[in-house]
Order: sequence, then C-alpha cells, then structure tokens
Amino acid sequence: GFTCDRGEAACTVRSGRELFSSPTAEVSYFREPSHDDGSMPVELPMEPSCDYANVGFPNCGAFARCEGEYEVSGSTRTLKASSEHCAYVTFRTELSLANVLQLDADVFIKSSTCAATENVAFWFFQTIELSSESDPHPPANTWDGFSEVDLMETSIGPGGMHYRESIRSNFAATGNSTLWPENITGGVHQHLTMWQDTTNAAGCPANSSSAHFWSMAMEYGKELPVVSIYVARCKPGQPCCTGEACRRLQDDRATARACITVKDAPILLALTNWGTPGHRATPGCELGVSGVTVRTR
Repeated sequence: GFTCDRGEAACTVRSGRELFSSPTAEVSYFREPSHDDGSMPVELPMEPSCDYANVGFPNCGAFARCEGEYEVSGSTRTLKASSEHCAYVTFRTELSLANVLQLDADVFIKSSTCAATENVAFWFFQTIELSSESDPHPPANTWDGFSEVDLMETSIGPGGMHYRESIRSNFAATGNSTLWPENITGGVHQHLTMWQDTTNAAGCPANSSSAHFWSMAMEYGKELPVVSIYVARCKPGQPCCTGEACRRLQDDRATARACITVKDAPILLALTNWGTPGHRATPGCELGVSGVTVRTR
C-alpha cells in the first residue's frame, strides 16, 4: 500500500497534490451497522480497474502501468510486470469497512520471478473515486496511513525500512505486523483471513478525528469510527478461522492486528508492484489473488 517509505519521489508527488485539502461537500458513506452475527460469505466480483489517481500516480508517478499488466482467469487475478515500470491493478467495491466482518482470499507470489527487495502487495484502503491525480483528496474520504491494511506485502516493514526477502501482513502507520517464514524469491501460496472483532477486545478507540503520519498530518473535520482488525494466514483453500476460532487467534503472535479508521468511502483493493528501491520492477515478477470472499453485517 502507499506509505512514505515508497521512496522520496512518491512522497513528494503525493504531498504536492493537496492530499489533505478540505472537501468541497459533505460526504456520508458510513452507516451505523446493525448488530447481527453477519451473513454467509459472498465472492467479490473483483472486476479489474486502473485507479491511476488514487493508486498508480501517488505511488509511482506518471510511469505506473495498469493496462496490460494483469490477467483474469476464473476467480484468479494475476499481476505480472511487463517491464521495469511499476505495475498495478485495482478492484473497486461498494463495501464500507465498518460492515465487513470477515474477508478471505488465497494469495501467491510465483517463485523465482521477483527480486529479493521487490515491493509487491495485495492490500486495500478506503477512498472515493477521483477524476484525476490533481483532484483534492478530502481527508475523511481518501487514503491515510491509519486506514490501510496490507494483507500481504513484501520488502517494506516496520519503520518503513526495506527488509530483504521479507513477506508480512502489514499496516501503513499503526498496529502490529507479522513476518511470514516464506521469502520473496522462493515464492509463497497462502490463505489470508481478515476479520473485525466487534467486541473490541484490543480496546481500540471508538472514533478518531485526525491522523498523524511521520511529517504528514490531516484533520478529518469530523469523528470517524475505528474498528479492530486482525489478519491470519494458513494453508490455501479455505478460511483460517470463523467465529470463535478467529477470536482464539487474536492473541496468537502470528496474527497481525491494528485499530483501523473507517473512512466515509468504500474499500478499494489492489495488487501492486512498486519494484525494488528506486521503483524498478522485475519484468515477469508475478503475484496474484483468488477466491476473494466477504462476510458482512
């Protein structure tokens, strides 16, 4: 996902585009959720899109490529860099994070295709659509580091540092990440289960009115809800847990956890390759996701 550890150029690009300018109109995406136990899992359509304004340009500038970089086969979405330029593909949803009780997906990195310091990821944040990269980014309705979840991210880890061969479930500016035993060049195939703990055993604050991320700060202009999020991984093919079994995993050291701000905007999922430090992708570096399902209130 986007953090200012992506490289100086990416940070300069985003901070120079009025990232934290005030919204011109009140947007209210969040609805107070009901308190039932949720529905059956539903597979997301994962229709590919190329959100240059929210994802491509802020992270890699004008050379970020989307068209021609991804493949669709059944429920599998694959990102394969065709050149040394950054590669990405996005997937829009109509989901508010507040109403997502569980998200499941199989993820993979094909062995011997990516460099040991290549930053690839399957991640999401919450944002409204923007018509261009120069549009104002209303603070309550677009990206910040406290509203991003990196379900799988390589190379970049705690402190925004690059860690050779590392794979993590990660967060941009908050929470506790977890290091996977697998490595980038060797490849990986795992299932990820993300869930929301509606009992808030972690004691997350109920609301947040601002975000402070390194040298950046934003005021939302309103109180936004905060939810308690966990991410576990296991063998591919089925959820790592459901219900009470997930709650038992919340104290497991292999489970990533964070308090995540719910924006007045839907979830935007992405597969990305921001390359090695300096934003140089490895041609043929391949990662993907399949069978993405959600269970909502």
